[in-house]
Amino acid sequence: MPINEFHARIGNSAILFMTIAGLWGLWRWSRRQGVNPNYLGMLLVGELLIVVQGLVGGYMWLVLRLSVLLERPGMHFLYGILTVLTLPAAYSFIQGKLDPRREQLVYALVCLFLAGLLWRAMTTGTGP
Repeated sequence: MPINEFHARIGNSAILFMTIAGLWGLWRWSRRQGVNPNYLGMLLVGELLIVVQGLVGGYMWLVLRLSVLLERPGMHFLYGILTVLTLPAAYSFIQGKLDPRREQLVYALVCLFLAGLLWRAMTTGTGP
């Protein structure tokens, strides 16, 4: 499998994963449940998926020089960097500052935001 196809498949997986994490978080919030270790574990797996996506993209850019295939490489890189930083930033800003139920809602919305951001990165990654 070519590396650009592998990069695209990891991106699709990340979009689906973050959508599921966001919907599960909204479901937990609607049932008046807070964040638990299972949900935090799911967020960690999602972050690792996004980091792997970024590492593969960085390899394609730095080593293989495939950024010439991108129509707007600056936007693609910006979206990629934002996706890596969003969950850790949310964690550092809200950890221990909100009640567990509101924390659950914030994480669910962040996951859905990430799904949209990943989708947008994917649309800027398609070449001419």
